[in-house]
Amino acid sequence: MDMSDDTGAGRALPRMMRRAGRIALTLAVIGAAVGAGISGYGVLAARASEADGPPAAPRTTVAPEILRLEDRVTLTRRFTGQFEAQQDVALGFEEGGTIAEVLVREGEAVAHGAVVAQLDTRLLEAERQRLVASRAALDAQAELARRTNARQMTLLSEGHVTQQRVDETSLQLAQLEASLAETDAGLAALEIRLSKAEIRAPFAGRVGARLLDAGAVAGPGAGVVTLLENGPARFRVALDPDLAAGLETGTEVDIETAGGRLAARLAELAPELDAATRSRVAYFDLLPGMQAPPARASGDVILRETRAERGVWVPLQALRPGPRGAWTLLVVDEERRIAVEAAEILHLAGDRAYVRGTFADGTHYLPEGTHRVVPGEVVTLAEAE
Repeated sequence: MDMSDDTGAGRALPRMMRRAGRIALTLAVIGAAVGAGISGYGVLAARASEADGPPAAPRTTVAPEILRLEDRVTLTRRFTGQFEAQQDVALGFEEGGTIAEVLVREGEAVAHGAVVAQLDTRLLEAERQRLVASRAALDAQAELARRTNARQMTLLSEGHVTQQRVDETSLQLAQLEASLAETDAGLAALEIRLSKAEIRAPFAGRVGARLLDAGAVAGPGAGVVTLLENGPARFRVALDPDLAAGLETGTEVDIETAGGRLAARLAELAPELDAATRSRVAYFDLLPGMQAPPARASGDVILRETRAERGVWVPLQALRPGPRGAWTLLVVDEERRIAVEAAEILHLAGDRAYVRGTFADGTHYLPEGTHRVVPGEVVTLAEAE
C-alpha cells in the first residue's frame, strides 16, 4: 500500500466532518429563528384578536324626493321683438342736390305738411325765369299772328289775297299757340320740381334721426331725416309658425321689457312666413293704460304652450353625465341602495329640466348631493317628500 494515499484520506475525513458540523449548526440557527417567528406571530395574532377594531363608517344620510310623472307639460316660451311706430320712414329728396337747410332737430315734434328740409333751388329758379321770358316772347308772336290772320281773312273776303295766304297765317298762329302750350307744360313741370326740392312731413310725428345737414350733397332718395308717427306703438315679433297657428286675434299676452311687464293683445298675424327665418310675424297692441316704451325698444313676449309629453321636472343639479353624452339620475331602491337610471332631457327652464327615462312613477331620487354617494352604496334615508 502506498503511504501517500493513506495520508490524503486521513486529511480529507476531518475536513468533511467540520463541513457537516457547520451545515448542521446553520440549520439549527434557521430552525430556531423560524420557530421564534411563528411563536411571535401567534402571540401577536392572539393579542390582535383580543383588541377592538376601528369603528365602522356611518352610512350616508340622503334626503330623496319622489318622482311624480306627468302626462302633459306646460312650457313658458319667450320670443324677442321690438316696439315700432305705426309709420316709420326715412325722408329724402326725389332728385339729388345740395341741401340748403334742414329745419328740424332730432326729437322735435313735426306737424303734418310742415317743411322739413330744402334743396338749393337757384338753378331751378333761373330755369323758371328763362321759361317765363320765353313764354312772353311766344305770346307776343302769337298775338301778332292772330292779328295778321284776321286781316288776311278780311282781304280774302274782298278778293285781294288767295286762300294760300290765309292758310299760312292760320298755321303759323297754330304753331305759336302749340309752342305756348309746350312752354306752359315746362313751367308746370318746373313748379313740380321746385315743390320736390323741399321735404314736407307726410304725417304728424317726431323726428328720430337727422342723417344729413345743410351743405351736404344728397343723392336721389338718400335719407335726410327719419320721422316716426305719433300714436301708440305696436310690438312686432317673429313666432314659431306652429305656435302662432294656435293664437287668435285678441289673445292677451304679457310683454316683458326693461321697465316691467306690459299687457297686450294680438292685433294680427302676417299672412305668410318670413322667407329668411321661416317664422310668422305677429303684431300686438298694448292694452289701454299701458305706457309703451320708445320705438325700437326690445322686449320678450311670453307665451304658454301645453304639450302631451310624459315626464317629470327635476333640478339640473340632480342630473349626472352618463356614457356617450347621456344623462343619469341617482335613485334609491327598496333596499336603500343607490342605483342609476337613464334620463333624457326634453325641455329646459331656468334651473330645471323636464326629463323622461327608465325610472318609474313614485321612484325616490336624489335632487342634490349626488357627489356624496356612489352607485351600490347603502344609505340612510331622511324624511322623503
